[in-house]
Amino acid sequence: MASAPLPIDYTNKDYASLRQALLELARYRLPEWSDRSPADLGVLLVDMFSYMGDVVLYYQDRIAAESFLHTASERRSVMHLLRLLAYELAPPAPASADLRLTFRPPSGPPLVTIPNGAQFSARGTAGELLFEYLGPTFTVDLSSDQVRVIAGNKRVYDGLPVTQSASGAVEIIGSSTGEPNPSFMLARSPLILDSLVVEVNEGGAGWVKWDRRESLLYHDSGDGRPSLSTPESRHYYVQFDEEDRASVRFGDGVYGRRPPMGVNNLRATYRVGGGAAGNVAAGAINRVRTASLSPLVESVTNLLPAAGGTDHESLADAVRFGPLAFRSGQRAVTLDDYVAQAHRAGGVAKVRARSRGWNVVELYVAPEGDTVRPVPEDLRRRLIAYFEAKRMAGTFVDVLDATFVPVDLSADVVFDRHFHADAVRQAVEAAVKDVLAFANVDFGQAVFLSDIYARIEAVPGVQAVTITRFRRHLTQAEDLDQKLRQASLPPLDQLPEFVRRGLLVDVAPEGRIDVGEFEIAGLGELKVRMQEAAR
Repeated sequence: MASAPLPIDYTNKDYASLRQALLELARYRLPEWSDRSPADLGVLLVDMFSYMGDVVLYYQDRIAAESFLHTASERRSVMHLLRLLAYELAPPAPASADLRLTFRPPSGPPLVTIPNGAQFSARGTAGELLFEYLGPTFTVDLSSDQVRVIAGNKRVYDGLPVTQSASGAVEIIGSSTGEPNPSFMLARSPLILDSLVVEVNEGGAGWVKWDRRESLLYHDSGDGRPSLSTPESRHYYVQFDEEDRASVRFGDGVYGRRPPMGVNNLRATYRVGGGAAGNVAAGAINRVRTASLSPLVESVTNLLPAAGGTDHESLADAVRFGPLAFRSGQRAVTLDDYVAQAHRAGGVAKVRARSRGWNVVELYVAPEGDTVRPVPEDLRRRLIAYFEAKRMAGTFVDVLDATFVPVDLSADVVFDRHFHADAVRQAVEAAVKDVLAFANVDFGQAVFLSDIYARIEAVPGVQAVTITRFRRHLTQAEDLDQKLRQASLPPLDQLPEFVRRGLLVDVAPEGRIDVGEFEIAGLGELKVRMQEAAR
């Protein structure tokens, strides 16, 4: 008599485990069936059921995993889960830069008008990128102290703030059927949310501008009191999908008014832009696209890289900051609240908060980009405005620049003669740059010599390495000749080679460079000297 089958292991959900379990069950239920060859019909049926079970159980596991925030892997699932906490994943944010305009010598009235929407362009990794001046129209007097006079009687104006964006014509977004909760997707993306203007043709009243709300159920009115959308409120809200496409959503007649029925009676104007591609290098913004400025401007450039451009909020950041934002109630009270909310504002890569008084909070911000750089004025104003409705009454928010700490490094590398010297050198430089890359460092994070050694020694072709300089940039080396004279020793150039090489090693004490609480380390000067290994 066949023995009873083993207890079912419910963790065995793959094809092989299911097949083995079915064969064990068949051995117990049908002991007369002994043919296990692939040509047997019973074995074929077992294989088919095992395959089907593998597929079904895979989807069951995926469905279960996507139901929890910390195990979900699809962006759509994380978006829906966080919407239960009234948390929307941040869309891409546009980069900002400050421009230098060089004007030709004035031949007429020395007044130049910089219009709102003045366009400039740069050649980036994603092709030509537009940057626009979005402030109020103003006039530059070329005969005043607004400008500097340089060689050739040219005038230079510094500090024109621009944002990576592109305006568009009025777009008909759809027709209202009078049904509740209508939704209309915008044709262009990524949307710059603050630029969106939605109008509804209400018949006799003509085109009427409706107001955007964060939610039709609950909206923060800015004075600390909730604002609800009534059946007569001309309100709408915007949601982004997993591909960063924006949809304009209206109410159901209870929370928010329904748009009246009509054909092509919904329209929108907006600007698009955003993404890490907008963080172009210094000097990349070099073309004037506005016709009224082209004859007057000889050249335009950005002295510093554009910064603040970021892709949509990552799933890791959403899982981290979503619950924090929910716990803070969309208010900034503690320093952790300010950090979490600053990341929500967009364009911020790293931030550290400090309070040196009861009513002042200092935010040290490193904007999105490839390196530490000052916060562009456009991003600074946007952050201050973002916290206006979130800070406590009487509390002031200062947005300050993170301090960049360049680290100088020199290395003597002995490489295997079977490797090409230039290839090894480039790999070593890439390894060092990766250790100190902006994405891999943070505020107050010390730099260790051991990490540098480990990364260089892991490069194929490197047999040995000696770090001869590991210091903060511009740190002066000790006067070795003076030290030697005080010790009654010969000058440095008269010492044996092996002693001289040891004394010339300039490494920070204890093999670490400490970084302040509001400082971020990065690579300064890098020198790599190559030496072929002895045969």
